[in-house]
Amino acid sequence: MTALALKGPYWVTVRQHRRALWWSLVLVAAAIALLVTSRLWSDSAVETLRATGCTVNSSDWPCAQSARNYIDDQWIARDLIRYAALGMLVLPGLLGAFVAGPMLARELETATYKLAWTQSVSPARWLAAKVAVPAGFVLVGVTLLSLAFYWSWSSGPANDFPTYWYEPMMFVSYGIVPVAHALLGLALGAVVGLLVRRTVVAMAAAALITGLAVAVLAGLREGLWPVQTLTGHGLSPKGGVWQLDRGMLTASGERLSWNDCFATQPNNAARCMADRGGVVEFIDTHPASHYWPIQLVETGICLAVAALALYAAFRVLRARHA
Repeated sequence: MTALALKGPYWVTVRQHRRALWWSLVLVAAAIALLVTSRLWSDSAVETLRATGCTVNSSDWPCAQSARNYIDDQWIARDLIRYAALGMLVLPGLLGAFVAGPMLARELETATYKLAWTQSVSPARWLAAKVAVPAGFVLVGVTLLSLAFYWSWSSGPANDFPTYWYEPMMFVSYGIVPVAHALLGLALGAVVGLLVRRTVVAMAAAALITGLAVAVLAGLREGLWPVQTLTGHGLSPKGGVWQLDRGMLTASGERLSWNDCFATQPNNAARCMADRGGVVEFIDTHPASHYWPIQLVETGICLAVAALALYAAFRVLRARHA
C-alpha cells in the first residue's frame, strides 16, 4: 500500500459508498459535457452566421432566416448554461442530504457504526472520515465544474444574449463560492445527521436547512461589499453592472425612490420626482470589479459557518458517545 493510499476508516468510507461516488463522477462528467456542448453550439452558430455574410441585426430579407437560426441556436446554448447553473444552485442541498442520510444517519439508525468503533477506530476518527471523503470529492469535482462553467459561460452566448455575473444562479456557479457552498452543505449535513439519526428525515432536514442558508446568503449578497453610487443626469450604466437602487437626490441629499413615484403617478413619474424636490439622479451599483470581493466575503462566511457546524457535530458526537 502506497503512502497516498486510503487507510482505515477513510478506505472503509470509500468502500461503503463507492457506488454513490462513482455516480457522482458520472454526473460531474455529464455536467462538464453539457457545458462543453453549450460552448461548441454557440461557437458553431457564430461561424455559421459569419459564413453567410449576414449579421444578427441585418435588415436584408435574404439574411432573415440566417439570423433567425442564429438566434435559435444561441438561445439553446444559453438554456444549457442555465440548466447547468440550476444544478450548481441545488448541489449544496444534495450534498448535505447525502452526508446527513446515507453516510451518517443510516449508520446511527442501524447501529452499524459500532462495528467500526470496535476496530480501534475512535468516534472522532469515524466522523472525520465521513466528512473528509466527500469534502475531498467536493474540492476536486466542484472546482472542475466551476472552471468549466466559467469557460463555457464567459465566451459562449454571453455577447448577444448575456447572462450576468450577479444573477443568483450565475453567481453561485463559478469562482470560489460554489466550493464554499458545497462545503457548507457537507458540514450542515453532518450535524443534522448526528442530531436526527433517521435517514429520510435527516436527508429532508439537511436539504431544507442548506437551502435556507444559501437563500439567506443570496439575500445578504448585495450588502457584502460597499456599493458604488453614481450621480448625474441620464444615467445608464452599461455592461456587467449590478444595479441595486435608483432614484433622485434632493438639494439636501435626501434619497427619493423612483418606485414611489411609479406607484402614485405611473404616467408622469418625472414630474412627481421634480415636485418632491429631486434635482439629480443616483444609482447604487456593484460594478464587475466587485465580483471577487463579494465572492471572497461570501466564501469566508460559508467557511466560518461550516467550521462552526463541524465543531457542533463533533461536540454532539462526544456528548452522545463519550
